[in-house]
Amino acid sequence: MSFKIATIADAETAAGFALAGVQDVYVHERKEETLAKLDELLASEDVGIVFITYRVAEELGFDFRRRMRTKRLLPAVLRIPDKTGWMPKVDELREIIRRTVGAEVIVKGGS
Repeated sequence: MSFKIATIADAETAAGFALAGVQDVYVHERKEETLAKLDELLASEDVGIVFITYRVAEELGFDFRRRMRTKRLLPAVLRIPDKTGWMPKVDELREIIRRTVGAEVIVKGGS
């Protein structure tokens, strides 16, 4: 089975995903509408990954966190930096890897 990728982001980040070929792209404007779209994506059997910018996730606040605690395994919801590159001080992906592996994984570039 093939799954779709969806994005919820600011206009510029959403445009970048659309140019990259992502078909289900939603521009965040109002909290209630974005939460309704997120609910739709989380209920979809066709969506495998939802990219959402950190800023949008933070603006959705408790409502977003509650949905993440109660959602199914798929779609995976990954928070990403927006066009400015802003992200919280704690890198979620690194934290998930640390908890799963039980240690910090550090990758150093070779010369």
